Amino acid sequence: MKRVFLCLLVILAGLGLGSCTTPPVAAQRSQLLILVSIDGFRWDYLQKYAAPELRRLAGDGVHARRMNPSFPSLTFPNHYTLVTGLRPEHHGVVANTFYDPDLKAKFNYTSHDCSVDPRWWAGGEPVWITAEKQGVRSACFFWPGSESENHGTRPSFSKQFDKHLTAEQRVDGLLAWLALPAGQRPQFATLYFDMVDSAGHTYGPDAPETAAAIWTVDAAIGRLLGGLEKLGLRDSADLVFVSDHGMEPVGPERTILLDDYVSLSSIDVDFAGAVAGLRPKSGTPAELAARFGDRHQHFNVWLRDQVPERLHYRASNRIAPVVLSADPGWYITTKDFLRVKRLTFERGTHGFEPATPNMGALFIAHGPSFRQRHEFAEAENVDVYNLLCAALKLTPAANDGGDHLVREVLAR
Repeated sequence: MKRVFLCLLVILAGLGLGSCTTPPVAAQRSQLLILVSIDGFRWDYLQKYAAPELRRLAGDGVHARRMNPSFPSLTFPNHYTLVTGLRPEHHGVVANTFYDPDLKAKFNYTSHDCSVDPRWWAGGEPVWITAEKQGVRSACFFWPGSESENHGTRPSFSKQFDKHLTAEQRVDGLLAWLALPAGQRPQFATLYFDMVDSAGHTYGPDAPETAAAIWTVDAAIGRLLGGLEKLGLRDSADLVFVSDHGMEPVGPERTILLDDYVSLSSIDVDFAGAVAGLRPKSGTPAELAARFGDRHQHFNVWLRDQVPERLHYRASNRIAPVVLSADPGWYITTKDFLRVKRLTFERGTHGFEPATPNMGALFIAHGPSFRQRHEFAEAENVDVYNLLCAALKLTPAANDGGDHLVREVLAR
């Protein structure tokens, strides 16, 4: 008996030692992960305006005081970067409007035909496609690129963009999908609000109308949280809140008029505003750039292959051969546009270089997969895709991002 007892002690000691050296069990896949975009929500709006729901989520969860967008800091390029982990020069959605010389066609963000045409979106694999390929059901209640198939795959649920749907209707639409039986409902979902961006453009980032739009979206987020609670999903849901860019005050008194430098009949303008893309109708891009000479103030002129490396904006032929980038607060346009729009000229815009103070975006993560009450200084939006994949236990597609957010945000 003594020998048996000693053997048992040795076995138990070995088991105890083994339990001390066994690595911790890997975190489980998010049972539900919701990615929410609040278009145009500048990084400092969280402190500047009343947003109690977002403030509470930031305080209890993980909050980057600022997230840097990609260049140009426009809506469609950055929304596709957030969900693919690719810079615009690599996923190919290089602006809100642009020309593809291979397709001999122009992309316009307001066109439904462009939204559903897979040729425009094939350069990146968004997270809902990564999820579907690996057996995770996805749902997109609005997101650029979500209405198109991607190399033959679509999200399980998607909604054609409808600007007229209220914030509450969008939340209720997503909750209806989440109310499906467990075997049918999505495990990853996107939700998109454009109200803050629209108000910021029309009235400016400091206007009471922008504050009201923020309150409307914040209340809708409260509605989302309440709906998840009723469905019994609140405690198991991971939520990531992002924006695509910030907002800079502008006005008709600070405009850069293309007509002062070149004949408009000699160029095609892919887009203009805080940044502009120009294509010469004749001659070379270098000749076009030279027409701006040394007279220009308040903006830079670059040939595509001379755009500063820090901006990662060279590698696609969808990028216009001549790129103009305005100083913060300045706006590139034409005399005719200014004449027609002077009285209704927008009071806020974006597209400026990512490091511009007012271009910083929002980042908050909250849920059981994430750390609690953790704040850090800065995030890069190109890293969000890898975080989403890590939370969902997905193998990410090749991308430009790193693991900074994964290390900073996931619970340890």
